[in-house]
Amino acid sequence: MSHRQRIVVANWKANLPPGEEVALAGDIATELARQHDVAAPMSVEVLLAPSHLALVAVTSHLRREHPTIGIGTVAQDVSAAEAGAHTGESPALHLLGIADGVIVGHSERRRERGETDRVVGAKLARVVAAGMRPILCLGDDVRDGGGAERAAVLELQWTAALVSAAEHGVDRDALVASGLVVAYEPVWAIGSGRPATPETASAAATIIRNAASADLPILYGGSVEAGGAAAYVASRGEGGGRIDGLLVGGASLRASKFVEIVTAVRTSVGAG
Repeated sequence: MSHRQRIVVANWKANLPPGEEVALAGDIATELARQHDVAAPMSVEVLLAPSHLALVAVTSHLRREHPTIGIGTVAQDVSAAEAGAHTGESPALHLLGIADGVIVGHSERRRERGETDRVVGAKLARVVAAGMRPILCLGDDVRDGGGAERAAVLELQWTAALVSAAEHGVDRDALVASGLVVAYEPVWAIGSGRPATPETASAAATIIRNAASADLPILYGGSVEAGGAAAYVASRGEGGGRIDGLLVGGASLRASKFVEIVTAVRTSVGAG
């Protein structure tokens, strides 16, 4: 079994107003504290991704009211531009000290906002240059079978983002050294109630690690529920198909459901 720490990320998207996001963060922290001996390190890293409007408030609340539980925060997106005259943008340098990392290239950004791999690569570079950890989302729309087609899509997304990041001064080695996490999120599974099977997720992880030529932490995201969470992170040996955690959307909007997922992941890896 791999002893890499597992990671569970809650992506709240734009579902809640800021006040409710702060309350949700507090409920999650309180419930996790009930289940965990704060004198021992958490074997599952828990990260919350609130909206930009609530990011400062959620981070401040967790640090002030729940400092011992160790829940981190990540931004849902970042600007591809440096700090400057860019109305409405959130430069990576401005997130430093507020968030522990940044989600980059989520399929909803690609699909709804037209973000290209080139833009995603630029954002990766900005995050790494600011000294933060990126969570890079890669995904396909191959519903059934199609291993070769899935591989082609994921390899292209990785390579194109890598080329763009290099053009902005951050090469592959710097990306890997930054603590880069990759989230595999099949487009067809997100919000569908029909998650990819653990076998499909594992195969995608192998594709991504082979393309990256590195043993990156890889998460699965797409209609994750507590009942099936453990199957994704159960030991699959030391090979490239290991899944290290989960990127959770809708199921993270209720504290009890999200904590169930964290507990399932913790239990599946023999956590204390």
